Amino acid sequence: MKSTITVNKEVKELLERKKKELEIKLNKPLSWDDFFKYIFTEREEKVPKLSNEEAEILKRIVEEDRKNWRTREFA
Repeated sequence: MKSTITVNKEVKELLERKKKELEIKLNKPLSWDDFFKYIFTEREEKVPKLSNEEAEILKRIVEEDRKNWRTREFA
C-alpha cells in the first residue's frame, strides 16, 4: 500500500535531516518506511514498563521527595 502525507516545508526538512543523521549513525541508507519503523520502535523500547506495585512505590518516593524539597526550599 502506498500513501502520501502533506507536511509543510520546515517539517519536511526536519525529517530529511533526521533521516540523514540516522543513516550516518547506522552507516546504511534507509527507506522512509525503515526510518519511521526505527523511530517508533526505538521510542517504544525506551518507555519504562512498571508494574502497578512499582509505579505506586515510585509515586510515594516522588511525593516524599517533593515534601522534603519544599521544606528545604523555605528553610
